[in-house]
Parts: sequence; C-alpha cells; structure tokens
Amino acid sequence: MSIAASSSRLSTADAMKWASNFVSSVAIVMVNKQLMGASGLAFQYATTLCGMHFLCTMSVRWCRPRGAAAARAEAAKGGRELPQKKLLAFVAVASTSIISLNLSLMLNHVGFYQLAKLLQIPAVCLIEVAFFGRKVSWALARAIGVVMFGVGIATLQETTMNFWGTIVAAIAVLSTSAQQILVSRLQSEYSISSNDLLGRTAPLMALAMLTVGPFLDQILTGSFITDYYWTGESVMFLSASCLLAIWVNISQYMCIGTFSALSFQVIGHVKTVFIFFFGWLLFDIPVTWNNVIGGLVAIAGISYYSHIASLEKENAAQTRRPSV
Repeated sequence: MSIAASSSRLSTADAMKWASNFVSSVAIVMVNKQLMGASGLAFQYATTLCGMHFLCTMSVRWCRPRGAAAARAEAAKGGRELPQKKLLAFVAVASTSIISLNLSLMLNHVGFYQLAKLLQIPAVCLIEVAFFGRKVSWALARAIGVVMFGVGIATLQETTMNFWGTIVAAIAVLSTSAQQILVSRLQSEYSISSNDLLGRTAPLMALAMLTVGPFLDQILTGSFITDYYWTGESVMFLSASCLLAIWVNISQYMCIGTFSALSFQVIGHVKTVFIFFFGWLLFDIPVTWNNVIGGLVAIAGISYYSHIASLEKENAAQTRRPSV
C-alpha cells in the first residue's frame, strides 16, 4: 500500500472518530436538557446521573478480550499492566473533576462557569508543557487564541465572581485538564486501548459517583433522589442518556488516546457552537448575534488549528521516517 493511500485511510479514520464524539456529545446534551431542565422532566441529580452513566459504561468490559490468549496478545503489543495506584489516582482525579464541575455550576454565574471551562484549553497546554515537555508552536498558539476568542464571544455573559465559586472553578479546571491528559498518557505509557482503559476505570468511577452522588445532589438540590417522581417518559429519557453516555465515553477516550488532550479540548469546542444551534432548533433557546459571530470565529479557529496540527504531524512523521 502506498504512503498516500495509507495517509488517506488514516485521515478518514481520524475524521470518523471526531464525528462519533461530536454526534454523541451533542445528542446527550439535547437529551439531558429535556431530562434535567426545569421546563422538561426536572431530574436535577447531576452527579448521581454521572454514576449511572459509568455504571452502564461498565458494559465495555464485556467487549475486552480475556484469558491467557488476551494476555499474550497484549504482551505482544508491548502492553504492560496498569498499576493499581495509578488506576486509583486516575479515578480520584476524574471524580474530583465531575464533583467540582457540578459545584461550580451551582456556586457561579453561568458566564463565569463558561469562562472556567474555556480556561481548560490553556490549562491543558501549560500542564503538558510544564510536566511532559510538550512544545507548542506559535502557529498552534495563534489558532488556540482564535478558538478561545470565538468561544468567548459566543458563550460569555456576565462573569460575576465570588471567593468559594472561584476556588471550586479553579479546582474544576485543573482536575478536568489533568484527567484528560491522564487518559492520553496512560494509554500511551502502558500500550492499552481506549476501551481497555475505560473498562478498568468505569466500575470504580461508578462506585465513587453512586456513593457520593446522591448525598451531594441532596445538598445541591434540597431533595434526595428517592423523592423524584418517575414517569414512563423520564425513564425513557434516562435510559437514552445512559446509552448515549456509553458512546460518549468510548469516543472520548478514543479521541484523546489517538490525538491529545489539547487537540480534544480545542476541536471539541465546535460542539459548543452546535449545541447553541440545536438548542435553538429543538428547545427555542434564543440565539444572539454574539452566539453567531463567536461561533463562526471559533469554527474558523478550529479549522486553522486542525490544518496546522495535521501539517506538524506529517512533518514529524517525515522526520522520523528513515531515508532510503
């Protein structure tokens, strides 16, 4: 097979991975808007819902090869057993991310919450540069700046700050950035697949979220999950949310493992733009000129980032390729 054909197949596969994560992420947001919205089914128990998502995501363990043959196959690929300490550390960081994001949404104005999420891009970049020796070119930095500017215009409103809300938001930014970096690093360091890593972490995440979630949600909402009045419609939307969560988690781990946490953050912001569009289309959520102009700028920045990242990846591959 020629190098050009191989590169074309790789590009198609990469595009399919991003498309899978994009479609599943936008779909689950739309389902959760109906499930959790005050004008919808008012299921307010966000952390418990995350626990249910990971409980369902445990199903990926059934897809993992098992037994001696599987161990030999993993060893042949250079895979190593993931240490229990690192697995538990990952679960602790990921659980902190989910809990702090929910607390941040409660303690902060929506504008400051969106600003904090936007700051995950430079946070991921700084962590990778400081601790993992990653080099970010000026071209990529400019593209990141354009994306942040566009998303900022589209999403930011009033950014009222308060002390505890700011502390929790900072924890959310750092823990979420660290969690996404760990997804990439653990797959690379131990030569394990995205589904394998997800299959190992999902049971522990489900245990952590379902243990802490109901009590945290009670503090945040003033009611316990057993107080919720279930209907056939709410069960249907909850089931849809859990099924989509399996797809979201699989595609997210796959994208981060294939590319990087930084690329996932930058390109992932196109989902924010389309969430505005589908929110307007399905739920009559008003869209302002700020949303439209900011969304167009963000898409332009993401396109530029993808182009630069692709060129740098090709140049790096050519540099590593031995001369004939």
